[in-house]
Amino acid sequence: MEKFDPQRPLWLYKLREYLLLFDGSSEEERMLAYRYGWHIFSSNRQHFEDFAHFIRRRKWFIYLSLIYPIILTFLSLLLALSVLTIDVTLKVPMALIFSGITAGIIYNLIGNTLKNIRETGIFLKYVDPTEKLANFREFETLDFLDREAALHFYENMRTKRDYAKIETFENKLDKTEKLLALDFLLGDPGTLNELINKLCLDHNCSLSKEGVYRVLGEILSASSDNIKKDIIRGVKEIRSAENLSSKRIEQLRNVQGIFHQSKLALKANEIDRLISGGGNLIYEAKSSRNFTPIKNIKCPSR
Repeated sequence: MEKFDPQRPLWLYKLREYLLLFDGSSEEERMLAYRYGWHIFSSNRQHFEDFAHFIRRRKWFIYLSLIYPIILTFLSLLLALSVLTIDVTLKVPMALIFSGITAGIIYNLIGNTLKNIRETGIFLKYVDPTEKLANFREFETLDFLDREAALHFYENMRTKRDYAKIETFENKLDKTEKLLALDFLLGDPGTLNELINKLCLDHNCSLSKEGVYRVLGEILSASSDNIKKDIIRGVKEIRSAENLSSKRIEQLRNVQGIFHQSKLALKANEIDRLISGGGNLIYEAKSSRNFTPIKNIKCPSR
């Protein structure tokens, strides 16, 4: 875990990449290094384009680093041929041996890296979120400690086998479920309401709460009064998991299904813990919403 420490700062990760510390001896290790790198960039609120630019730019640093061992070898050859006071018939073999050792060191240190550089373009094209969204989402589900999954992903990449496109949701969430999903995405219970309060109290915004509720109502196709009621009381009650009715459980399960299909396993697990903590209720979402029951689906680790 030390190699892929998720708490490592961005600048230190970049330094370790420049020092070739993530260039493993196998293809799956490089896939894990890519996944880890994107995790660090994403944690620092940077876009995939920033990460792609970095790993493209990295190759020029590696090409420049080849100059130093070449200069060292050249100077060593000069030393062996002009400074050493031994017979000339021994100078050439010594220079050849020394050059061979230096070439071997360069190959071991840089050779696999140069192979990775050639595959960088293939990788970036394969997971380009604007062109290959399904591949990108599969890449994001990789755990950077799972070598077996990384090898399988690498094999698909090399054979240009794309992952199946994620199906669009046939049924929309209702108004309460949409607000629930937003609240879960924002973090702790009531964060959505706190955000609205902050917008209205901020002198630079000068927004009215009723105006915000009306806008949300237009977006979610509901009346502003119902939006206000759900934000202030309904969503908060559901997230507190006190005396959840079967309807509330169904709403939570439907939101959980959206998180599962969107590859947000942590949020899906959060809902699972919420339901489990709210009583010994065992409930499956009704088939009328055409969501697959998900209580037995194992969430991928992140």
